[in-house]
Amino acid sequence: MRETPNINVAYADDHIAVRKGIVTFIEKFGGITVNIEADHGKDLIKQLEKAPKKPDIVMLDIHMPYMDGFETVSLLKKKWIDVKILVLTAYETEVYLIQMINMGVNGYLLKSCHPQTIKTALESIHEYDVYYTDATEEHFFKKVQRGEIKLPHFTDRELEYLKFCPTDLNYNQIAAKMGTTVKAVDGYAARLCEKLYVKGRIGLAMCAIHFGFVKVDMKEQNKFILNHKKYRS
Repeated sequence: MRETPNINVAYADDHIAVRKGIVTFIEKFGGITVNIEADHGKDLIKQLEKAPKKPDIVMLDIHMPYMDGFETVSLLKKKWIDVKILVLTAYETEVYLIQMINMGVNGYLLKSCHPQTIKTALESIHEYDVYYTDATEEHFFKKVQRGEIKLPHFTDRELEYLKFCPTDLNYNQIAAKMGTTVKAVDGYAARLCEKLYVKGRIGLAMCAIHFGFVKVDMKEQNKFILNHKKYRS
């Protein structure tokens, strides 16, 4: 029987009571050790730079002082391109989720989830580089990654729509970009969801990134981060 490796985690969240509670819960399950705890992004980067051994996964919140989640993810990816990241936040905003996926995070969870879900997400990211909140999506992704099944055939229009999924454009804007109607866009989305075993645009965005249909545009990410900082200030 293959022994399950221990997963080493770094966790940044300025809400100390919340952070301590989550750390206690997930470590009780076994197989996970939180080696680094940080109060915000700057603190996290500083600790990672000094750490003799980098963690397997970085877990972080979005809203933090000094350096928020978007800035932190951007800097993490610049310093350590292969870093695996799980976002754990109270923000359910679709544009935030899509933007984080587009920036290369490996999973996105709400703090309202059960601690067991956090453990499951960390294990999935550690082994398969990604966590989908829907079991069917994750099962499909794993089979494709293992080479057990191939991706289905996509029409040119479906591929065109898929590339718009990890953006902040709404359906009306996507329809205008594609020179078609919202009804037609809904049709592309429905067929893609059926082919990729996902339940909505978020799942399609994750597939677009992780299957390589969309490349991360760092200029666009930096523009989003700057706009986000202006909005907060």
